[in-house]
Amino acid sequence: DDPQDYGQYGLNIKVTYRNGEPLQELNNVIQSGGERAVATATYMLSLQELTPVPFRCVDEINQGMDEINERRIFELLFDFTSRPNTSQYFLITPKLIANLNYVPTMKIHFIHNGPFVISQTDWNRIKL
Repeated sequence: DDPQDYGQYGLNIKVTYRNGEPLQELNNVIQSGGERAVATATYMLSLQELTPVPFRCVDEINQGMDEINERRIFELLFDFTSRPNTSQYFLITPKLIANLNYVPTMKIHFIHNGPFVISQTDWNRIKL
């Protein structure tokens, strides 16, 4: 009951992913890893204007997501991060999906590692 004991503070996020289902607390039992990643990404983006910081780092946000949600989250991230006067984002991912709408201010660094990595020349950096 000590208001200075920050270890006792927490955040409960309630989500639903299907029509007709009630809101349920986000946890590692009810939702899949992909659903938790979607909730985390959208929560982070919702705080964008409330918590100004010079940069944000997101590691493997798309792990466990199905292809549809993976594309939706990357499109949301790209939309938010390409706006003027926003934080700089560092998105670290082992898998970047093709044919996303990149903008000229976006910088992409490929770190090639392993026998199955797609060649940089096979990626369409700017969709015309």
